Amino acid sequence: MQEEQYGIDPQNREQQMAYDLIAHTNISFFLTGRAGTGKTTFLHNVQKLVKKEFLVVAPTGIAAILAGGETIHSFFGLPIGVCDLGTYGGMNQTFIKVLLHVDTVIIDEVSMVRCDMLDAVDLTMRKILRNNQPFGGKQMVFVGDMFQLPPVVTAGDKEFLSMIYPEGSYYFYKSRVIKRMRLPKIELRKVYRQDDDRFLQILEDIRLNRMNAEDQRLLNSRICTPGKDDGMVITLSARKDSANMINSQRLSEIDGKEFVYKGKLEGKMEEKNCPTDLLLHLKVGAQVMFVRNDIRNDAQRRWVNGTLGIIDKLTDEEIYVKLESGEVHSVSPCTWDSYTYEYDDESRTLKKEIAGSFTQFPLRLAWAITIHKSQGMTFDKMSIDLSRGMFADGQLYVALSRVRSLNGLYLSSRIFSFYARTNPEILSFASTYNDVRHIDSAIESGKAVYDMLQQGDYDGAAYQYLVLLERKARGGDIREAMYLSKQMLDTVICDEHLYGTIHQIPEMLRCSEHWAPRFLVALLSLYAEQYEQSLEYIEEVLSCHNCSEALYVKSRTLTKLGRYAEAERVNMILSERMNENAPDFKVQYACAFLNELYLNKSGLKDLRSVVMARPKYNHGILELRRLMKKHGLYLSARTMNHHNLVDAFNSDMKDGEFLSLLQEGRTNNALAVLHLRRSIKAMEL
Repeated sequence: MQEEQYGIDPQNREQQMAYDLIAHTNISFFLTGRAGTGKTTFLHNVQKLVKKEFLVVAPTGIAAILAGGETIHSFFGLPIGVCDLGTYGGMNQTFIKVLLHVDTVIIDEVSMVRCDMLDAVDLTMRKILRNNQPFGGKQMVFVGDMFQLPPVVTAGDKEFLSMIYPEGSYYFYKSRVIKRMRLPKIELRKVYRQDDDRFLQILEDIRLNRMNAEDQRLLNSRICTPGKDDGMVITLSARKDSANMINSQRLSEIDGKEFVYKGKLEGKMEEKNCPTDLLLHLKVGAQVMFVRNDIRNDAQRRWVNGTLGIIDKLTDEEIYVKLESGEVHSVSPCTWDSYTYEYDDESRTLKKEIAGSFTQFPLRLAWAITIHKSQGMTFDKMSIDLSRGMFADGQLYVALSRVRSLNGLYLSSRIFSFYARTNPEILSFASTYNDVRHIDSAIESGKAVYDMLQQGDYDGAAYQYLVLLERKARGGDIREAMYLSKQMLDTVICDEHLYGTIHQIPEMLRCSEHWAPRFLVALLSLYAEQYEQSLEYIEEVLSCHNCSEALYVKSRTLTKLGRYAEAERVNMILSERMNENAPDFKVQYACAFLNELYLNKSGLKDLRSVVMARPKYNHGILELRRLMKKHGLYLSARTMNHHNLVDAFNSDMKDGEFLSLLQEGRTNNALAVLHLRRSIKAMEL
């Protein structure tokens, strides 16, 4: 299988579910997994395998460089500091174009992303994409381990944030946008890094805040100081100043010449985001760590990120490092690139361009390193400096999970039970990981509509949602049916093809007093053409739950009953509620045809707005063409070298012929479609 070729493990069920969601759906989801489960490798492989345009962003410069993407602040143009609920980014035109054409946005290290930042990203995407669905309807993949270090929130930030998010914590899933979503959560469970089963169990117990006396006893049996025979051991410290002090002290203890290697910064690259020092101080005999995988292919790698070694020889231009195996290798400078994105009109593909670079030897002094900097690394032997305790939730787990086995662990002092702190809120969030029923349902509905959404067949996708929701309602899964009804109503533009597709209303829905089943009765009755029953039930719903979805059902029911003035009043309420930056296109479409067919008003302006915002929506273009003919209006060619689609739009050819030309243009002549769209935008009404 091609998936196996690119490292998608066929024996890893969770990995397969994540692959299905990315490859075959537009469903957003959260991907997590303890240290060593291969999240990063999986994401790199899936981007090679799946024919989608991917955008990768991360909360910090270092995380963005390691992930091969942009920072969230830089790409979305967000201000530094706390974002209120009206904050949106000032994106430049290049990035706007990228956002319009990207299929999937990956946010790496999302555990470090605060909720206010994510709400600002959501508002920015909805505003630019003119789509009021979460994140403007784009697929989002949130990646990170919530059991690792939490987002940084200063005292000043907390005072302001508590007014917007009163629950007292600021993880990404506390954002208002995530609360609007039904977010599948996949936890990769198969561990590829550690091979010590008992140690794995200890790590899991600490991660889930259930470290027991036996776990504690085994860990504390490793209180010892590494000896000379133990080889190379790195010390992890909770504090940056402690790690720096250890490295400086150990380097000063070595007699011999100190060499200084100066790195090179170019373009859009800041020193604070560099994976090693701009000025690298080394002596023969110094313990160092590689901060990048060997540039050779996987089968020939001499070292990986986190491999320890001893400086064997130094010259002004060369560095030789002796590995624990005894092999000595010449190390060459490496270049780390920072990336930016742009969309190429000619090839119609997203291009990741190098924006800046940092060139330096891929080494750093490594008698000690901070726990924070060690995230993502793996060591054979490691000492943890516990002289100042553990200060943050998840810090002990992050530290311990860096080493492969219990035998490779050295502790400076006892581990106490209160060091193993995990926020109870994270435990609650994690209790919903790998809900197979939920994930399978998301994959099922996502697959059913994915191709249609890619082609701009929103009404066909809405029909698929309607079929699925009727089936779920008949089976008694009200929660899933309600979710699908929301998806359907967020997707549909013209619902005329849905009438008569429902043949029977599940009786169990009528028996419930809760508003949700009664909403489903109203919705299904509408498309079963039982309009009086639909109106009766939707009025009941609106008496206790005055939502836009229910108002839309009422508007359509009144229209079908011939009560056009009442339908217009409901449409006016819906229009007043509409976000002008992300209008509701099914409402605009309904207004256009209510005006045209029954109220003796023009619907052209509303229909043109739909066509301009949904350029792949062929049905909208056909309906606009019909209405313009009715009003005796024609498109202007706008240039002497006009294209045949504008002529075809203005001609008397049948709709089927015009549709064939339009579809051919989408495949083979993007310029002709663009010209048609510009002519529609420029027409005077």
